[in-house]
Amino acid sequence: MGTTLRLIREDLGLTRLAARDRHGVSSSYLYDIEADKCLPKLETLEALIAGYKVDPSLARHLRELRSPPVDLVPTERLREGVTSDLDWMSHIDDLAHRGVLAAYIDPSWQVLACNDLFLSIMPGLEKTYSIATWIFSPIAKEVWVDWEKEAAWNVAYDKAILGLYRNSQQARDLVGHLGPNREFRRLWASSLDVNYGRDSDALLHVRDPTNGELVSYRLSIAPMVEDMTVLLVTAIPKPYSGPRNLTAEA
Repeated sequence: MGTTLRLIREDLGLTRLAARDRHGVSSSYLYDIEADKCLPKLETLEALIAGYKVDPSLARHLRELRSPPVDLVPTERLREGVTSDLDWMSHIDDLAHRGVLAAYIDPSWQVLACNDLFLSIMPGLEKTYSIATWIFSPIAKEVWVDWEKEAAWNVAYDKAILGLYRNSQQARDLVGHLGPNREFRRLWASSLDVNYGRDSDALLHVRDPTNGELVSYRLSIAPMVEDMTVLLVTAIPKPYSGPRNLTAEA
């Protein structure tokens, strides 16, 4: 939390003394908060949020960082629950027959089960079944046309998940896999954006890895259980409407 609040202040071009005029928090107390020497009181955090005029998603993230972390069932237990549900598995097979890509994922974008069509737009995903990790593989830049935009969106989503479920095994695994990645670190440091979902109008643009054909997909993400630990992701193919001037990166 401290680092995030410091980055927000610096992004606004404020010294700690000048920031006090915005939210009323003394520079010495703000220093201790930003250095993670203390956790701000709830009313103090709300004053910082209001004073810095942060967007709703970032405000939610800060509140979650102040709250106790949420427990997240280990991936393998979630996967066992999903794959043993015959109705759920039949559903993604039915979607495949209709030409719809579908997968059950956990909040960290670990695939719990999917149809073959889903795997087709992410070659090599079956090695880890981690979408968050696959995005930073070399093949992802070749397949996803607007890779920079998609990767930035996913990093902003990772921030939200790593804050909410920060003590989970999934969070530790994600940091372990992506922390050393230079591109991941660059995108993490370049923006304060945090997001918790995807606009259904934001199409995913894909270059077919087998024939080079360009296709756009409309994504939908829906919770399957009340605690939102299992999500259904579907991707419906649409005529390509993405950038024409981007080339695949090796």
